[in-house]
Order: sequence, then structure tokens, then C-alpha cells
Amino acid sequence: LKKGPWTPSEDAILVGYVHKHGEGNWNNVQKNCGLSRCGKSCRLRWANHLRPNLKKGAFTPEEERTIIELHAKLGNKWARMATDNEIKNYWNTRIKRRMRAGLPVYPPDLQDLCSN
Repeated sequence: LKKGPWTPSEDAILVGYVHKHGEGNWNNVQKNCGLSRCGKSCRLRWANHLRPNLKKGAFTPEEERTIIELHAKLGNKWARMATDNEIKNYWNTRIKRRMRAGLPVYPPDLQDLCSN
């Protein structure tokens, strides 16, 4: 199996496969279209780089508030909030810093949610 950076031709093969067959059963990609990549590599490439609805860049203040609200309601149930690790990574790299610095994480109107 090939390792290392993906080529534009490999990306095109993967995009074509997903458009034709849909997402899921990533191990079949190698068998059905000749890519020399493992299923996990194909899944991660699609999810993190090629998905048409993929949003890159910083979270908006509204999105950040949604993350904080969900955390107040659900705690560290990251899989219930999102299908990838982006939300968990955002929490652990940015919002946890506020906690460590002694700054408030939850706005006053969400304090009741996080104490339950």
C-alpha cells in the first residue's frame, strides 16, 4: 500500500468513487477502483480534505457558542456533537486554555446547564 502525500490523480479517483458509490465501506475503495491506499487513509482523505461540504477555517462566534452550549448539556460526549474530532480538538486546544487560566468557559446564561 502507498503511503505519503496524495496525488491529484488519486484524489480524483477517490472523489469519483464516492460520487458513484457513496460514503462507507472504505476498504472497498481499494478493491473496486485500484487505489493503492488503505480504507482508513481513504476515509480520512475524504473526511478531512475532499468532502464538498467541508468547512475550513476558524469557528464563528455563533459556532463557538454552540460548542459551549453542547458541552454544557452533554459534557465530553464528542461523538454526539459531531462525526469527526474537530469539535473535540477545538475544545481541548482552545477552550480548555480558558479553564486553566481561571477564565469562565460558560456564559452566565449557561451556568445552570453545566452544573447538572
